[in-house]
Amino acid sequence: MMLSSYGLTCFKLQSGDTVVAIDPFGKGGDFTPPRFDTQIVVLTQPDAKTNFSLSGEPTLFSTPGEYETRGISFVGFPAEGATPFYIECEGVRILTLGTITKLSAIEEILDHVDTIDILLLSSGGTPVETQKLVAQIDPRIVVLMAPENAKKNSQDTMAKELADKPEKLDKLTIKQKGLPTEGQRVIILESPK
Repeated sequence: MMLSSYGLTCFKLQSGDTVVAIDPFGKGGDFTPPRFDTQIVVLTQPDAKTNFSLSGEPTLFSTPGEYETRGISFVGFPAEGATPFYIECEGVRILTLGTITKLSAIEEILDHVDTIDILLLSSGGTPVETQKLVAQIDPRIVVLMAPENAKKNSQDTMAKELADKPEKLDKLTIKQKGLPTEGQRVIILESPK
């Protein structure tokens, strides 16, 4: 399984021939809209515009509920104007929060999910709130994303708050057996501008 960042809260998750676009965006802003073929689109902001520049005829998930397609499971949860998604792919459990940065917004979700292997987390929150979120969820890997309203250095600053040696990668390639068994990795995925 491979995870790449396209800026903001947008990620590309690839498992074999299946591609999932998480929070793709259209033109307008500092980032170039992602352009790739996808079979599945997941939106954590239910009112997000769907004028993205993706090819294919993807299945769209943007509302709370349980879904499964192409061997990947998705559970969307209602939370303060957003729909965080729990994704299980190749035995790896991912939680994407979109722009949510407060623990109080997701406490109910944590009652319904077990171990989280990878947490896709906005770096736009305060260090205190972010540390509370990460401590409560206790993922094996934290991938920090940069929301539009965040300062350019917020990912680096937040990463240093969470780990002594955060990692910067172009993409994260991971299998279930390659997940850390001790400690926690904090990663910033570089995104194309």
